[in-house]
Amino acid sequence: MENGNMSGHWVGVFTDRGNETEIDFTEFVKSKKWFMKPFVKSYLRKQQTQFVADMMKNFS
Repeated sequence: MENGNMSGHWVGVFTDRGNETEIDFTEFVKSKKWFMKPFVKSYLRKQQTQFVADMMKNFS
C-alpha cells in the first residue's frame, strides 16, 4: 500500500475453522510524516473492518 501518509504492505491469512473463518492481518507500515504515526494503527483497523465487511457482503 502506498499513499501520501504511509507506505508498506500487508498479508492476510484466512483459516477455515469449521463454520467460521479466522482472519489474521499482518501489516508492515511506515509513516511518511512523523505527526501521522499516532493515527496509523486506527486507520489500518478501520481499513481492515471495511475489508471484512465488503467480503461478507459479497459472499453472503
